[in-house]
Amino acid sequence: MAGITLKQLSELSGLSIRTVSRVLKGQAHVIPEKRDLILELARKHHYIPNMAARNLRLNRTNIVGIICANMMQEVSVKKLHDLVMQLEACGYYPLIGRLDCNPENIRHMLTEWSGVTNHVVVMPSVTEDVSTEIVDILRQYPLTVIFIDQKGVEGCHTLNINRATGIRSAIIHLIRSGRKKILRCGDVGTRDSGLAAAFEETALSERPEFIRIKYHSDFKEGMELGPRIMESGADAVFFDTDRMALGFMNYAAAHHIPIPERIAVVGFDDDNSGHMIYPALSTVAHPIEELNRAVISIIRSKSQKIVKKSFDTKFIRRASA
Repeated sequence: MAGITLKQLSELSGLSIRTVSRVLKGQAHVIPEKRDLILELARKHHYIPNMAARNLRLNRTNIVGIICANMMQEVSVKKLHDLVMQLEACGYYPLIGRLDCNPENIRHMLTEWSGVTNHVVVMPSVTEDVSTEIVDILRQYPLTVIFIDQKGVEGCHTLNINRATGIRSAIIHLIRSGRKKILRCGDVGTRDSGLAAAFEETALSERPEFIRIKYHSDFKEGMELGPRIMESGADAVFFDTDRMALGFMNYAAAHHIPIPERIAVVGFDDDNSGHMIYPALSTVAHPIEELNRAVISIIRSKSQKIVKKSFDTKFIRRASA
């Protein structure tokens, strides 16, 4: 007999469900002969506790829902992987769903998750917030929702990444290194404020020339822009993504352009490939571990207080700058 129930164990042993339950929970005050009989029957018939029913009854669960957007980008995968590892280290188990732009799909998923999890972590795309309609749907369920990188959500936990801090540090480094013409390549809007802050903090007499090429921020585009970047006369370039930076560095290697001697290069995201290329890519890293520790803290806390925090990015200087 596979998947025997508590009721069936009671019938086989001739003992009450209450007595069987006490033995399986390790509670005292049960005659040894009865205890041995119940445990032997449980082993023989492969009894497995119905944890879902137990958790529902106790209003407690160690399952945490994670709804995430497109996982094509390495930085998104790293955030998810680190969160899963931290959850498991604390005795939680992830239940992962896809962040669909179709509200009805989200509604169906949350209905299926009801009673299974008490917490849902929402990880939107790095370039697009969750729609107001989907936020409203999330509010309709008896769940503690934790938004990652989502602006303007009231009444919910929100943990955001301050991209400006690391970018500001990167540009300040380029300026103090004596670079006279800094080019920015890319089309990611969240990069704007960090660059602006660095130039505003620099005295006019020391401020380098700034130029911009607005272009899709991927590897192929980084290679395609190689000739335009070199024709611009820039001696430093900040790319909105590491992927784009690596594309340009591939072009530079093919055309024997020395980095950083001729042109310094800085990316954004701290992708693993940036460690392996030569010269190693300077970049701006996300506060992944720190942010996910805050997620765990909210899940473990019994406080009803809404948490709103921002976590700084960090400039990592390597050989390319």
